[in-house]
Amino acid sequence: MAQIAAASLMLILNGHSPIWITVVISLICGLPQGLHSLANQNAVYYQADPARMGASAGLLRTFSYLGAMVASAAYGAFFRDGADTAGLHEVGVFLIVVATLLLILIVADRSLTRLDTTAATAPASNSSAP
Repeated sequence: MAQIAAASLMLILNGHSPIWITVVISLICGLPQGLHSLANQNAVYYQADPARMGASAGLLRTFSYLGAMVASAAYGAFFRDGADTAGLHEVGVFLIVVATLLLILIVADRSLTRLDTTAATAPASNSSAP
């Protein structure tokens, strides 16, 4: 929801916008970004099977990089002729669409309401135990 709000505010930016709007957008984007990075990492370490922790952490990092590459490609497409207000507004619309689709996906995913604590509380299997 924060991304939708920040992207919506991007649509009102122009060359004469006061700096405080940019600061507000940065806060709306930056705080959740920092928190979600920690939350995703903690979720992986809490919920992943200990025997597959490396693969789980690797997948988290892989998809983080994939998202960064998609974002870079989108910025390249929207700012192909240089950074301008029209390109910024196109990025805002793109982000609103992507964030809305992501929000719908998250709300529709009923598995997110269940928390399996057995992975976190079960001892790691030891194949050398008798």
